[in-house]
Amino acid sequence: MPPRNFLRPYAALAIITHAFDVNHLDITLIFKFPMDQTVKPANAKWIVEVDSVVKAVTASAWQDEFTMLLTTEVIAALPTKVTVEYDGPDPTLRTTWFKQWEPWGPILSDDSTLLPFGSFKGNEIALSQVAAQNVWNAVFDAGITVGQANKMLYIGNGQLLITVAGFYTVSYYLTIECSIANKHILTTTTITFAPQLDGRQHHEFARANEEVCISGHSIQILAVGNIINVAFSCTDPGNPTISITHVGIVINKIGEA
Repeated sequence: MPPRNFLRPYAALAIITHAFDVNHLDITLIFKFPMDQTVKPANAKWIVEVDSVVKAVTASAWQDEFTMLLTTEVIAALPTKVTVEYDGPDPTLRTTWFKQWEPWGPILSDDSTLLPFGSFKGNEIALSQVAAQNVWNAVFDAGITVGQANKMLYIGNGQLLITVAGFYTVSYYLTIECSIANKHILTTTTITFAPQLDGRQHHEFARANEEVCISGHSIQILAVGNIINVAFSCTDPGNPTISITHVGIVINKIGEA
């Protein structure tokens, strides 16, 4: 049978999170068992690496009998990876029944701040574009405005700029019509103006000037500097006019790439 929790090394029974604050990191250690707050390890006992660079712990303090807060200085921006290592055992880190906490190797800290996300919306934008065959057209309009953005930049006209790399869910919608019947229209998102196969949709307009709603959903690997927007293309000849009255996108980071 698997060993019970109380037989596992104490080091495996702590949770570590961090949050970026202007120019430093606040690192929270949450212990499984109540700790003796009358003693505290020297700051040098904590080995913190920020994006593979060792950073000194400049302050530490008990928050309660389960929680210790560490501070590291001179951090310019939200890091991609933070690890914390405890150089023990040491009598200054112990439970209330004086069991010394076991040493541990580097443990990955979780970012306790919100993951990156972004959205934009265009309502009654009245965009009109002649669609040449097999040419992708960005839905680009000054009437499109930012919805919400965290660790992501809205750069106007229906474009979101990625500032944190990773796996993202991407969802978009369009209210669209075509001036000529029996034309096939493709829609998708673009990554730095490259149309994506993931999330691509198509619709054949049985009647001219018939308004329909189209949406698509995908998981994308996005890099820092990628620009995300929505685009459409007509696969048939005839150069119909495509009209768009509503457009929107929602992007959420879900993990590291």
